[in-house]
Amino acid sequence: MYATRNDLEARFGEEEIQGLESMQTVANSIEEALQDASEEIDSYIAVRYVLPLPNTPSTLKRIACNIARYRLYFQQPTEEIENRYKAEIDFLKRVADGKATLNILNPQNEVTEEKPARVPATMPIGTTYRGGVFGDDVLNMMPSIK
Repeated sequence: MYATRNDLEARFGEEEIQGLESMQTVANSIEEALQDASEEIDSYIAVRYVLPLPNTPSTLKRIACNIARYRLYFQQPTEEIENRYKAEIDFLKRVADGKATLNILNPQNEVTEEKPARVPATMPIGTTYRGGVFGDDVLNMMPSIK
């Protein structure tokens, strides 16, 4: 997971987290919300980065806390909480699209390599395709336009 209960409490206050927990029907709701947040984050960053990450950047810790908090406010999140959630998802979409990056350091303090972007297999303009679905004998039987 990218964040812990202590991270939530440090960011939003112990009183708020205890209040959210008391509204839940499941005993380990905080841990479940943090796990769901981590899985949601992974679904976006797995497009660009090899998982598991060698370490957790503070950006992902913040995002996990905001997503988990939003999920804990399942009945009526405030406008601020909903806006934070939407902003975090927008950032994750930019990471997935390659328009934003995460500063992830490996144990040797080097920025890790991103996965190369998926590029469709196309041919440059002006080249001729020499492979074929049909052989020359089938193509020769087809009518031509003159």
